[in-house]
Amino acid sequence: MEPEWRTLTRDDAEALAELSAAAEAVDKIDDHYGAEDFAEDLESHANDPVDGSRGGFVDGRLVVAGMLHARTAADPAHSMFFWGLVHPEFRRRGLGKALTEWALGAGARITERRFPGAPGELLAPVADSLPGNAALFQACGFAADRYEFGMTMPLAGREAAKARVPEGFTLLNYEDALAEEFRETHNIAFVPDHPGSTVQTVESWPHVADPSSPSFRQDFSFGLRDNGNGLLAGYLFARYFEADTAATGRRDLYLNYIGTRREYRGRGIASALIDTAADGAAAAGFDSVSLHVYADNPSGALGVYERAGFIVRHRLNIFKRPTSHDG
Repeated sequence: MEPEWRTLTRDDAEALAELSAAAEAVDKIDDHYGAEDFAEDLESHANDPVDGSRGGFVDGRLVVAGMLHARTAADPAHSMFFWGLVHPEFRRRGLGKALTEWALGAGARITERRFPGAPGELLAPVADSLPGNAALFQACGFAADRYEFGMTMPLAGREAAKARVPEGFTLLNYEDALAEEFRETHNIAFVPDHPGSTVQTVESWPHVADPSSPSFRQDFSFGLRDNGNGLLAGYLFARYFEADTAATGRRDLYLNYIGTRREYRGRGIASALIDTAADGAAAAGFDSVSLHVYADNPSGALGVYERAGFIVRHRLNIFKRPTSHDG
């Protein structure tokens, strides 16, 4: 039976969570996302209300879904992340190909509306353990562009009070009153070294750091201020996904952004922030801390994380293809 296709809304968040859980039960890539998390994504500045999502329903049941994460700039191209899932019971029926073709056309339309005349491209992450997904993207004209590691630091037996703030710096928690300072530091410290990342605007910033978000952990999100000149030298943002704990029984603190201004690198800024978060997480009963890092990150982040105690859990291949303007 051919699905009925339409744009997704916040009201579909629960159905998205059910689809995600069904796929994870078969794919086993340790990816657990809840209804609140999907609702937040669907309402974010990055989600185009017309072309940013697509779902296919059979007898009222969501069996295939995709979302595009639009960016705030097109330099040199408007790069959008493409996420998609097909329910295991409905695979090998061409739905993955149909969803990918939709994404290419929708991506082109989003780029044309937001950045008229600019080139667009889709980036699609694929776990190493899912060669069928890689084959699908290659058949649709995508090519492997780079890869990233998913890393985990177990907290069992962690020494207490390992963190040490470097001399001459002050540790501060993130709060709304500091939003502009953290946003500026993010744009300077994080964006240049992370392919596909773009400058965050005032409008898009809440998708990065919003204390009212169900997953954002303000108590584990920090910055280090240089006492001499007042600059925020580096920062760390953390999230906790309750759906992950519900599925696995483990409590994991996810570090989704870590950035250090270039002039402060090599001075223990990132290490101090990671240790502070890990110490706090261990004391709060978390089982692990996790993050993702590009393998060729020019900041040397992979080495920093390995020295901090992170180990590689899995690898994601990032496939890329330009969008067409005939969709």
